[in-house]
Amino acid sequence: MPQPAPQSAARRAKDVLFRAARDRSFRAAFAAFALTRLLILTLVLASAQLAIVHPDPQSDYGHGSINLHGTRVARILRERASRGDGNWYMSISHFGYDRRPYSAERQANWAFFPAYPLLLRAAARLTGDMPLTGVLLSTLLLLPALFLLHRTALAFGSDAASADRTVFYVAAFPVSYFFSLPLTESLFLLLTVGSFYAAKRERWLVAGLLGALASATRVTGVLLFPALVLVYWETYRTLKPRLNFLPLLLVPAGLFSFMFFLYRATGNAFAFRDITAEAWGRRPQFFLRTLLSYPAHPLVIAEPWDFRLLNFLAASAALACGLVLLKRRHWSLACYALASTLVALSNALLQSQARYAMVVFPAFMVASAAARSPRADQVIRTAFLILLTLMTVLYSMHVDTAMA
Repeated sequence: MPQPAPQSAARRAKDVLFRAARDRSFRAAFAAFALTRLLILTLVLASAQLAIVHPDPQSDYGHGSINLHGTRVARILRERASRGDGNWYMSISHFGYDRRPYSAERQANWAFFPAYPLLLRAAARLTGDMPLTGVLLSTLLLLPALFLLHRTALAFGSDAASADRTVFYVAAFPVSYFFSLPLTESLFLLLTVGSFYAAKRERWLVAGLLGALASATRVTGVLLFPALVLVYWETYRTLKPRLNFLPLLLVPAGLFSFMFFLYRATGNAFAFRDITAEAWGRRPQFFLRTLLSYPAHPLVIAEPWDFRLLNFLAASAALACGLVLLKRRHWSLACYALASTLVALSNALLQSQARYAMVVFPAFMVASAAARSPRADQVIRTAFLILLTLMTVLYSMHVDTAMA
């Protein structure tokens, strides 16, 4: 009998797109992704072209203008990407790590974990442009992260509407422009959410491997280990040793591999921790002391490199959501949310807490479950989008309060 003709590549691509369009997780992820990334791109390009002119020295008023004619998009994106921690990651991708005996007399790149710089280096070899590749890479990683987040929320008991809200809240978070910069946020969210989702589906080897990559991306990735052990217990109601438990032991491998490398390069396996404390001032401190440093001086809303009010609210909300999960006996999600938040707060700085809270995805699952009424949902969406607009413009205009 004659064999049916194989499908053309165009037909197969059309079928894939058709199936994706019917998938609610993909639709929710793509809608949140497209809306927020387009908003951020528009704001960055517009604010980069903003000019204030004072034609009369005697006048207190200036003329503002925005002219997008002839805007060099690539130049603007390169310049905005080459700031703050993004420079550190791109430098590691290009030149590698400092190889010298450990010393904290000056800042060193040992504080930054290797998974993202290695991925960026591989991608930049194909494009030949490090900053633009970093922007594109981080932005593209966000889409599958949001897709898996929707699936994970469903797997852990959220209804479809709550999962939709979870994805949107993460994508529209006030500092979510960091998801589109050459930083670890998008990759780390993808790996941690993917690890939880794989564990929930009893794909323990995949969960362990993704966890290992997460712990090679950020030190807090190692916190997946106790959380995944709890997922295992929730699945089988036992911790009796089985072969399928062993892959979870891979989770700390990323951290241990980096520590071994640092020992060979600097003589100090804990160089990532020590340089952070001594050169950046992130010294160990009881978490409540860090958190309560803002209420002690509530009128100091922002300082250089620290939007204190936003960081305080983000960390407090993440902590509260972790406690809600604990009360509801969602042990694995509560463990990850609380551990991640407490570790982030256990240093002497409130700085960057909003960035850290942004990838604590169980907190957003709690928020989305609480915002069941249309009014509450609209309040959160509106507040997030207004703050995202403000913070993106401040970042684009070189205001350091929005850069950490």
